[in-house]
Amino acid sequence: MKIFLKILGLDDNRSEMLPGRDREKKKAADSRDGVFGRAVEIAVTGFLAVFLLTGCGGERMETRREIDRIYMAAEKTAEDRAKAYIAEKYGIDASAEGYWVQGYHDFFAPYINSNVVVFMEYDGKKFCAGIDVDDETVLWDNYQREEIGAVLQEYFTELYHLPWPYKEDTKFWLESAPNYHTATPAEWREKGYDHSNMVNFYFQEQTAEELLARMNRLKFHDSWLSMEQPLDSLSFEAGDWPVCEGGSVEWNLRVYTSPEAEYTDRSVEYPDIAGFPYFKEWRRTRITDRGTEEEELSGESWKFHSAQNKGITVISRLPFEIEDILCIREGAEEWNVDRGNGKTEAYRLVSDVYEVTEESPDSYYAAVMHVPGEFAEQYEAPLYILSHNKETGKVKIVKYIFSREELNALSADESNRDYKVHSNGTCGMSSGFQYAVAERKGE
Repeated sequence: MKIFLKILGLDDNRSEMLPGRDREKKKAADSRDGVFGRAVEIAVTGFLAVFLLTGCGGERMETRREIDRIYMAAEKTAEDRAKAYIAEKYGIDASAEGYWVQGYHDFFAPYINSNVVVFMEYDGKKFCAGIDVDDETVLWDNYQREEIGAVLQEYFTELYHLPWPYKEDTKFWLESAPNYHTATPAEWREKGYDHSNMVNFYFQEQTAEELLARMNRLKFHDSWLSMEQPLDSLSFEAGDWPVCEGGSVEWNLRVYTSPEAEYTDRSVEYPDIAGFPYFKEWRRTRITDRGTEEEELSGESWKFHSAQNKGITVISRLPFEIEDILCIREGAEEWNVDRGNGKTEAYRLVSDVYEVTEESPDSYYAAVMHVPGEFAEQYEAPLYILSHNKETGKVKIVKYIFSREELNALSADESNRDYKVHSNGTCGMSSGFQYAVAERKGE
């Protein structure tokens, strides 16, 4: 009984109340019981594990068999059904290049989904079709996504008297759309496929209002190289966007200083610090229907201010003139970086020391330091951006600046190559720290 009480965490301590000799006997007995108890604990744990696995095994096997059935059905029918559907709807003989089953095996969370996305191509145009292996009436595609997107973009730009964007991307999901995964697998994205913007109707001059009434989610990601009116002057009203009940509309709007910004504009949640040197304005706004009389309006908007000094630029999204929050001082001859184990490395400063005096209003960087390639090319040795903690005095390396030769050596098909090239030399800045460009002495 004592062993099971111990397993349950209910064993008592009455042995502490016994006389000395009896207590020693009791401890010896407890030691023997402890060995036996540990064996029982292992046995009970194994029994519980077998019980749980056995109890779940039947359901797990049934789930596995169902997923296998979907895969087999997709292999037999998905591509042929998609081709027949596209031929009937558009009168074209498109080729099926492969398919993607939405259900999948997973030991902890297997997922049953009978929808299948088929990747197709016709006359150089890549698009997707969706079928359900268990329901022949479920047929979707995005062959006309450009035509539908153009109608929505035209509605947006005309409503707010905006020029046509330099870059535009419109994504939407219909209220009645099947349960497709949001992200297209990387192997198919790299081939130029995207299964968003799928519809189950033939687009034929429908108005924007007619299209909006079908939509559960609509997203604009538009950018301009010039804009007469500030982005924060745009006033979004829910009544202008009659999406279906519970739907949402989101705008991700940018004004760039140069086309290279598109390579660093990677986030809709906040401005990527690599984009600071290329952004003029950044805005994200969302209207969400909460099923009440008033829809929820949320978002953020920033303008970017910059200052140049001896070839180095500091850019901020804080609501202050950059000159009011930036301190520039001549630095010491060198800073020492702690490498641990009592070792330090000496770095010779090749720039002034920069400091931002205002804190970021959120968890993201609000200011960056940008060292262009022209500045780095003045030096033969590799350059680094160092930070100096004013409170602790600790100095550390926060950025290595790649040389032009190193950037040119990146292969054209390397992942994120353009981002690496255009983010080179850009480093986030925090208040309470000083920043400078340096080269390691003796390197």
